[in-house]
Amino acid sequence: MASSAQAQYSGDSWASAKSKGSGTISMAYVETPGFVYKENGKLTGICVDIMNDFVEYVNKSKGVNLSAKFVGDGSSFRGMYNNVKGSNGGVFGLGNVTITEARKSEIKFSPAFITNFAILITPPSVPTLKNMSNISNTFAGLTAYTAKGTLNERRLLDLKSNYYPAMKVSYVSSSPETLEKILVDKKSFSYLDLAFYLDAVQKGKPVKRHPVGDQASEQFGFIMPLNSDWQPVMEEFFAANGGYTNSVEYKKILSKHLGNTGVKLLQSVK
Repeated sequence: MASSAQAQYSGDSWASAKSKGSGTISMAYVETPGFVYKENGKLTGICVDIMNDFVEYVNKSKGVNLSAKFVGDGSSFRGMYNNVKGSNGGVFGLGNVTITEARKSEIKFSPAFITNFAILITPPSVPTLKNMSNISNTFAGLTAYTAKGTLNERRLLDLKSNYYPAMKVSYVSSSPETLEKILVDKKSFSYLDLAFYLDAVQKGKPVKRHPVGDQASEQFGFIMPLNSDWQPVMEEFFAANGGYTNSVEYKKILSKHLGNTGVKLLQSVK
């Protein structure tokens, strides 16, 4: 594995792109269903489409000939995050990155582009959880799987401290691995981000959602290194023409990559 020193990325600063009338930005990413994924060998998804719109906005409204390139291999959230954090200039991180106060001391964020929805899932054979306070009985003997350092880990640890002190927690390396554990271990449960849950349902994988456990709290944003001067330009893009997330283009992007079920779930939290 490359050290973070080797894996740092670089892109043109906004000041440089503006003065030259052209520039290139680098887009690091973590592959996430719906958000950044490969279709016919090409990267697409909500994040990719929004960034394409951002590049187009800069070209049209600023008269700057901006182009974008992908960097990294998309395999690791932590790798992508740390590499963006240690990079310079016009570098952006794409994926399911939650905006938190703690992270704001390490990286810069764009405005939120979506509210995440965390879904409590189990194998289908587990009885439906009717009330969170009953979880220690309904989920008795089940193991919670999660990836360290994620908000879904925090959600599960909150359940443990509030309702289920005897809960067993087992660690895996990623969200896809969490899902794999649920599929093979009949006595398991976890939180999955909306995109991963929808992808599993779409592929006919045997998972059961427990709606009482749904949580819609955090928002996702694009990330930039602390030394980036692109944040104001992103803020302007998101605010233009009545707000990007109110636009028809944005709503089409959501439908295209999350489907009607996903869009309805997202609308239910507003």
